[in-house]
Amino acid sequence: MAPRGVLNVSVIGGRNLSNPDKEGKIMCIVNYKNQEHRTDAIYCDGTDPEWNEQLLFTIAGSVEDLKIRVHDGDYVTDEEVGHCSIPIDSLVETGYKAQTDASPYEVWRGDEVYGELTVALSFHPEEGHDDEEHEEEDE
Repeated sequence: MAPRGVLNVSVIGGRNLSNPDKEGKIMCIVNYKNQEHRTDAIYCDGTDPEWNEQLLFTIAGSVEDLKIRVHDGDYVTDEEVGHCSIPIDSLVETGYKAQTDASPYEVWRGDEVYGELTVALSFHPEEGHDDEEHEEEDE
């Protein structure tokens, strides 16, 4: 079980992430359990979009992977362009404030690597958690 806290997901940008069917907007839909947040749909005239957006998720109970789906930004079709999964258990299960540097994660389309997303993560446990751990160690 993970301690309660907040996971800050920094969706920085992507490489080779154009919608092969058309030019236009592109966005990320990020899911953790039943929580969902979206980046802005940005116009990208190339294959390397930049979002630089912070999305916050509440962490509690068992830990699941973070899921990110890359979609075209056309809200009429909302077509998935690719997806990736990011394990977060090693980041949050210690119960202490932790972070990862911006790292590339493979984006899959079907059974092929389609491109990559650069994402940074930080976990901030609920206040008082660190103090409780240190008090127990002192006893």
